[in-house]
Amino acid sequence: MPGARVFIVAFAVGFAVAAWLLGNVNLPENLPLMSFVMKDDSAPVAECIERHSNLQSDCDHFFVGDAWPSSGYMKNDKDATLRICHTHAGDSKLLFATAYNAHYRIPEYTASAITRDPDLPEQDRPSSSLWDRVQLGLCGKEMHDTIFDKCKIETKSWGVSRASDIPDCSLRDPSFEELKQSFCPDCQAMDGDFDNCGEIYNRGHINPNSINNKDADVQDGTFSMINAAPQDDDFNQCVWQPYECAVGRKADEIYKNAVRAGSNSKTLYVITGTKLGEQTTWMKGRVAIPGYFWKALCYPGDENAGLRPYGVGFYGPNIDCSKMTSLPLDEFEAWLYDGTDEHLFPGSVCAGLVDNWDGLDDYVAEIAHDCRNEHIQETCESEWREERCGTSG
Repeated sequence: MPGARVFIVAFAVGFAVAAWLLGNVNLPENLPLMSFVMKDDSAPVAECIERHSNLQSDCDHFFVGDAWPSSGYMKNDKDATLRICHTHAGDSKLLFATAYNAHYRIPEYTASAITRDPDLPEQDRPSSSLWDRVQLGLCGKEMHDTIFDKCKIETKSWGVSRASDIPDCSLRDPSFEELKQSFCPDCQAMDGDFDNCGEIYNRGHINPNSINNKDADVQDGTFSMINAAPQDDDFNQCVWQPYECAVGRKADEIYKNAVRAGSNSKTLYVITGTKLGEQTTWMKGRVAIPGYFWKALCYPGDENAGLRPYGVGFYGPNIDCSKMTSLPLDEFEAWLYDGTDEHLFPGSVCAGLVDNWDGLDDYVAEIAHDCRNEHIQETCESEWREERCGTSG
């Protein structure tokens, strides 16, 4: 059967290329071979852009200076960029901003204005079941028409939603889940895209849950598939997480210093994003696997109160046994934008030369153990990982 042979050869070549692109990642034995393939499910970008026009995209206050800077994605890729202000279902509260790429089905970046009042309690981590929600406004017209016909609710502008968000209406034949699976996956990643991939790729938060744990609404909102990208499990837990913890502690420090100085400059501006590798590998042919994760910070300061502005950026390859690189903001931007003269915080003091966060890497090494829960300590500080990666985590 020549056709069958062609299919088998094509599959073998595709899988070999995907495995090569994954570099030093070791695939677990029970991972389905079809989990990592070349793209075979293209998004209808023009349709995604039309749906996006119904969503809220005016949330400039999450940026310092000019809003919606370039992400560093190539021009043709940016044609698929959707500027989304996160909301819950039909609620109007704005949670954070995301530049979401409908073609790659991952965020290019998220932007947050972090103000961590130490007098406010920290919320527990939300349930992982929240990942099954969808950005309802990016779902197809047929879903909104069905909901309106049966429930008399207009949902075209709704944000992150699940069936229980529709009050006093039980959808049957079709159910909300059936509608979701039929009319939502084309313009966004779905929770099921990560099924059976968790041993190697996590649902990697772009805007992290932990730094937002002073605001339950924002924290819940981070459990959204338009705030996630495939993140190598070892990189996520052992390398990336302590740096995120350090940023949270810096936000705490900023607030306390501002109060002490009698200043209102209590906010740390954070942009977190992804950068593609030279060649793109796709998870299940639908979701791009980033080559890098990165984060950049800008604190505008208050010179009149003796609070100096500063900025920093850091990034790491999205692979096992990765290493982070932290840089002064101008050098980080040169890496992100491949040497072109662009800025992540244009129109702000951080677009110029500002102080760097000196000693960031040493600080992360100092706090890493305390930032990890017991399970992650056992994994990331094990002799097995030290031998495999040549580091003690």
